[in-house]
Amino acid sequence: MFVLSCYIGCLLTAIRAQQPPHIIFIVADDLGWNDVSFHGSDQIPTPNIDALAYNGVILNNYYSQPTCTPSRTALMTGRYPFHSGMQGRPILNSEPRGLPLQEKILPQYLKELGYVTRAFGKWHLGFYKREFTPTYRGFDSHLGYWGGYTSYYDHILEDMYPDGRSLSGHDLRHNMETVWQLDGEYATDMFTSVTVNTIRHHNTSNPLFLYVAHLAVHAGNAGKPLEAPQETVNNFAYIPDPNRRTYAAMVSKLDDSVGQIVGALMEKGMLGNSIIVFVSDNGAPSVGDYQNWGSNYPLRGNKGSLWEGGVRCIGLVWSPLINNSHRVSNEPMHVTDWLPTLLSAAGRNLSELANKLDGADQWSSISTNHTSQRKHLIIEIDEVMKTAAIRDREWKLVIGSFGTNGSIDGYYGEKGHEARNPAYNILAITNSTVATSIARYGHTATDTEINELRNSATVKCLFDGQYPVTDCNPSQTRQPCLFNIVSDPCEMHNLASTKEATLRQLYHMLVDEKESLVPQLTKPRDFDGANPAKFNYTWSSWQD
Repeated sequence: MFVLSCYIGCLLTAIRAQQPPHIIFIVADDLGWNDVSFHGSDQIPTPNIDALAYNGVILNNYYSQPTCTPSRTALMTGRYPFHSGMQGRPILNSEPRGLPLQEKILPQYLKELGYVTRAFGKWHLGFYKREFTPTYRGFDSHLGYWGGYTSYYDHILEDMYPDGRSLSGHDLRHNMETVWQLDGEYATDMFTSVTVNTIRHHNTSNPLFLYVAHLAVHAGNAGKPLEAPQETVNNFAYIPDPNRRTYAAMVSKLDDSVGQIVGALMEKGMLGNSIIVFVSDNGAPSVGDYQNWGSNYPLRGNKGSLWEGGVRCIGLVWSPLINNSHRVSNEPMHVTDWLPTLLSAAGRNLSELANKLDGADQWSSISTNHTSQRKHLIIEIDEVMKTAAIRDREWKLVIGSFGTNGSIDGYYGEKGHEARNPAYNILAITNSTVATSIARYGHTATDTEINELRNSATVKCLFDGQYPVTDCNPSQTRQPCLFNIVSDPCEMHNLASTKEATLRQLYHMLVDEKESLVPQLTKPRDFDGANPAKFNYTWSSWQD
């Protein structure tokens, strides 16, 4: 019976693979490296995400941008943000700025291949004119918010100014129309519900691209940054810090969402020809602006920095189309790679795009364990803040300091290994909605495999005490730092003085890349024009 079941599952997969695969791309916002349990922490169980990871490919050297707008720019364009002027700080709600319209983005490419394209959740690529909004840029529909975040229940964003002024408005749209009737709905549940409903009503003769950009686990408005249903918060009574406890509940709801989405794909019969990606857009802001009490431990840094904790992010792919799954990939991958990778998986010829993109097609690396096409990646060049970082093979060069006087240059967040935390529950993973849904599509990870994969996906650094001590302190020395990131993933040992030739090589690679930099397109806030009070207290495309 088991052999027959596997045969039928494989046969269905082969038949469905004749049409382009459904693509489900799930983005967690500000989720810390240490806040999924497959990375080794016991504090916050994530059984559905873990099941997807262990039965797919864990991308353990996946890099993104340090903040929201640049990450989404890179994802959608396949180009480094500094090639479109979108590097630097994220778009502010009252800022008349957006991803330049000449940039062709992922849903537009997929539409050419016959995809139905749906977006749910965060946009954050501009809305001061309607042509910058999702349904004008390749998405057939969008239900979500245009700005960087909202509160979780009333869907309001407060834009705070340095001088103490603020603007406040409702930010929840279905395409161009404001949605009021969902006030009181918890954001994670709301985006999950509409995603599941879309899957249930999808005409499967057409390939589907679902972009699910969750609010979770980004902090909300000042005064009430973290919100989750109390019954979920109660599950984490063993966590002493009340903020961390609420954050854990927010992660748990996100994990439930992944389970529901995968379950809906199975029920609809779409799972056998689907590619599911789960990533975080950047590291967690354990401290500082938009603090959410996430943990990037043991990685150095925070959201907004170019240390590993800011840009080395959670990443995984699951699909029956992957021929070599149940593994941890240490091949380098960058957020710009998703556009060519997914287009390649969908059957598009990439030859005409070769000179237009910074991203590399990683589909063969993911699906068959071939060596990555990437030799190096530019993490960021920010000409305003005078910061930059590059990784080339095992070497990483970081230029600059981050935060106020190096305030996010350190090590932050909880370990997750404390005795008070529950033991890792493998049974919860193997019995999760994800695991039971994907079981018909081949072998699911055994207990032994889960333990081995978890161990391989856990970053290990040799140091005594709670946090490492580093000899790289750019806020004091004003000097660049060079690391062997393979042997020193926690960026403790600065090798700049002993590997001068390597430092010069990486530095000149950055200099060469900077030749093609487009200056940042940041604009002053338009306090009067954008004021939501002029638009029934909603954030609107105010320059239309």
